[in-house]
Amino acid sequence: MNKPFTVICISRKLTFLFVLPMLICSLFVNATEQKPSIDVSINDTEGKWQVEAKMQTQLSAIAFIKLLDSTPQSCAWMHNCKSVILLKKSSDNTREIQTRIDSPWPFSDRLILTKSVIEFNQNRTEVTVYVSESDLLPSAQDLENSVLVKHPMGTWRVSLVGTQYELSYVGSADADVFIPAFMLKHMLLQSTTKTFENIYALSQKPDEGSQ
Repeated sequence: MNKPFTVICISRKLTFLFVLPMLICSLFVNATEQKPSIDVSINDTEGKWQVEAKMQTQLSAIAFIKLLDSTPQSCAWMHNCKSVILLKKSSDNTREIQTRIDSPWPFSDRLILTKSVIEFNQNRTEVTVYVSESDLLPSAQDLENSVLVKHPMGTWRVSLVGTQYELSYVGSADADVFIPAFMLKHMLLQSTTKTFENIYALSQKPDEGSQ
């Protein structure tokens, strides 16, 4: 009397054992597809930490500048960013910016004052953002529980490589004497990778990655 039930039960088990690996494989493939391929390197060059990173993205040059311009309202896409304040906008392509970065306990927050100059190519399909140290000085209140990052420099670039956009960044600042070198290198690697992952995630959204 129990034979039909046993056969059905075994059949269901076999079906479950067949479907489960396919489901796991599908989830793994989907997760892999959502992860961008990011090349990141951190090097100590004559007392300066230099960061180099790049990845392919759907974010156009214009959309990337819109993202940068939105950071005073929300800088969540920048890993460990606590706030971004637009200090001065002297022209359509030049901005003076104050960025506050969260540092792990027991270290103080990092305060970065930079000047950004934006240069599009003729048809605005590619853009370069040159970042240098600002001439503006932080107030005493701004420096409370914060350390000013010295001599920050960097270059963001969105360029066309074939039919794909490529986002790249090269940046440096004086080595931070308050944070051990091994910890700082790990922080830079993690924050750069996470920032690029966040940008990639935003580029998958139609409203963010539009032309």
